[in-house]
Amino acid sequence: MNPFILQMVNNKLNSIKKDELIHLAKQYQFKITEAQAKKIIAILRSETIDVSNLAQRERILAKIKQQVDAKTEKQMNEMLKQYDQFL
Repeated sequence: MNPFILQMVNNKLNSIKKDELIHLAKQYQFKITEAQAKKIIAILRSETIDVSNLAQRERILAKIKQQVDAKTEKQMNEMLKQYDQFL
């Protein structure tokens, strides 16, 4: 992945706010509640995100599945898959 793009994506994931996450979900045509967004952000804040680290991504998605729900985990995975082409 282009180091500049990687840095931008990682920075965004590490600093995303609840309203931004809800808006981003709408762009990807799925809905999350404010409570779900808060839980997801808490999970993202639990470690410094590196989108190129596939093991970390799997671990975070597993936490989302466990703490939020399986449907939201699948939707978040679809959002992150867009970056696979750059890895």
